[in-house]
Amino acid sequence: MPTLARGQENTPSILNWFISINGVLTDAYEVGYQIYDITGGLPGTQIFPVTPGNWETVSSGDGHFSVGSYYAYNNSDDNGYTPTITASLGTHRIQWRWKINLGSSYQSDAEDFEVIVESSGSSVDTYISIQDVRDAGVTDETTFPDATVLSNIELWQAVLERACRQWFVPKTIILNVDGTDSDTLHFGVPIIEIDYIKINNSDDELDTDLYKVYNATTYPDDRRNPRIKLVNSRYCVDIFTAPMGYGSLLFRKGRQNQEIKGTFGFVEDDMSVPKPIQRALLKLVVEKMTKPVYIGDPATTPTPPPPIIGTLLEEWTDGHRLKYGIAGAKITKRSPYLTGITDDQEIIEIIKMYRAPIGCATPANPTYR
Repeated sequence: MPTLARGQENTPSILNWFISINGVLTDAYEVGYQIYDITGGLPGTQIFPVTPGNWETVSSGDGHFSVGSYYAYNNSDDNGYTPTITASLGTHRIQWRWKINLGSSYQSDAEDFEVIVESSGSSVDTYISIQDVRDAGVTDETTFPDATVLSNIELWQAVLERACRQWFVPKTIILNVDGTDSDTLHFGVPIIEIDYIKINNSDDELDTDLYKVYNATTYPDDRRNPRIKLVNSRYCVDIFTAPMGYGSLLFRKGRQNQEIKGTFGFVEDDMSVPKPIQRALLKLVVEKMTKPVYIGDPATTPTPPPPIIGTLLEEWTDGHRLKYGIAGAKITKRSPYLTGITDDQEIIEIIKMYRAPIGCATPANPTYR
């Protein structure tokens, strides 16, 4: 769930809305939003715009930050929507409405977000909120103040991202990658959108008609095999694109000679974090916060461990050897994966589901040298 601190300005990566037709991001004729305080329950009270029933329009201007992409922007203040210093802490709701054409009917949808205390702001776009952790049972704000909860979320989110070798929010970055004498570039992180491609050390952006981006999230699910493929064209043969390709565009062999700017991340259709990832992170944070680093006072003699209780599986009478196990459970060797971090098999299996493949660039369609 997205979070905004009191006094924190919204950005395109926090409270945003994306409109697509048949999977293609498309500008709408009109887009607007309202903010509701639902800390006391639904339907809540409209707090922005302050006049009930009014909508803040972001069809154009700074609130419209890319094709089919909008975010909660305050036009009168010329900045992103910002919760006031006295805003209620807890769950709020942003209500979006839009219509594609002038004569179309309005469509609407909503997303909840958390308003937190201003001291708990974070430079990390977290996958879960402080309130999510509170709802999971960590309610002692004396022992676990908001700042402590947030630092734990950031820490174990970083561990989860490293275990999965990818991230789960949209990030816009510029990549410089090696050409492989192939018409295809593979990526370790799913592609959301490509802004431009400059191939073979060219300073010019490649025409969008000359490449295909594999970024579907339905079927086929290109998040498991993200790639960009050049399209053969006899009309684009020059010294930069395909001097030896006889009309076929290639990512020519070289070191960091291909430049790609785009938005990447393993996200769902609505740009949200996959719910299994949110669950894995929540369980990991709660587990680590409720298990202290030191049990008791390390300066004193530790308390003896409790007796082993379980079903007797094996007994040696002469050697006095006993083997116990959990009733009804199978004894197996512990998996070395994430050893020392967690024994929670659910967390481990979710991370395995979302681990990025190890990419190996193999040259194809070799050119003459």
